[in-house]
Amino acid sequence: MLEAAIADIREKIRVGTCSWTDKTLLKSGFYPPSATTPASRLAHYSGIFSTVEVDSTYYALPDPGNIFRWLAGTPKNFTFGVKAFSVFTFHRAKLASLPPWLREELGSRGGVPRDASALVRREDLTSAQRKRLFEEFVSPVRILHDSGRLAYLLFQFPPYWKFSREGLVYFRRLREESGPMPLAVEVRNNSWFAPGNDEKFIKALEAENIAYAAVDEPDIGWTVGTAWPITAEWGTLARFHGRNSAGWRNRRASVYERFDYEYSPSELEEWVFRIKDAMKAKIVYLMYNNCVGDKAVNAALTMMEMLGLPTAGLRFPRQKNLL
Repeated sequence: MLEAAIADIREKIRVGTCSWTDKTLLKSGFYPPSATTPASRLAHYSGIFSTVEVDSTYYALPDPGNIFRWLAGTPKNFTFGVKAFSVFTFHRAKLASLPPWLREELGSRGGVPRDASALVRREDLTSAQRKRLFEEFVSPVRILHDSGRLAYLLFQFPPYWKFSREGLVYFRRLREESGPMPLAVEVRNNSWFAPGNDEKFIKALEAENIAYAAVDEPDIGWTVGTAWPITAEWGTLARFHGRNSAGWRNRRASVYERFDYEYSPSELEEWVFRIKDAMKAKIVYLMYNNCVGDKAVNAALTMMEMLGLPTAGLRFPRQKNLL
């Protein structure tokens, strides 16, 4: 029975980080000196972890050529989570990150300056432009999905995006435009879990087979807490952002200042039995986003050892198997 339980864990739980190309990770010593190219780094990473989240797609539309190279350079059971392009999560995108046809249309309308650093919001686009842009974003992601290598497509919304009826409708639109792909949503305002809102929120996700992305993050008033409802048949995920409260409270803090956090084993241990409960889902993704230096990979490896997952023989302080 023990062997069956271990096999179940290895089949159901995938652990990874929310980047494999961060410049501070490249300097941390995680990669061997021989890993000097993007392909060799991904090969090294995928020899240790079973999944990774692609964050570059938040800043620019994915390149199909890169996706084919990722598929060719990783094991057949290695999967990729994809973070949605910023415009589709009510963030702003640089004009330079948009495709040429859209830059030209926005410039010709006069609504957005031609300056490449100008910021564009979803509201700056017409319905037709949004639809075409979404299709150009999601089309390369379908390559991963059709190959069986897409872990999830994540829509991470900003802290100022509060619960609303329009938001619930937007989840339905995301499903309509994305087709059968495994979708996940991360909200970052606790209004979604206010009494009365939480039930509507969860039911809306369940209706569209969209996973709620649980989070570990600082508790600073507006954050959502550690609720982990299982809302999708395809699976679930949790994202670990670190607990750097000072960095999160400082609006001028850089990304590195906010996510610079080293998880202690006891902090990770808090999640172990919650992960066990989440295993009623078909698959559980545990993704570490404290991507400063090797802090995310260390946290991921520590959790893997706690869960009894293989860590490719890497040496670090041993943790007891808690499952």
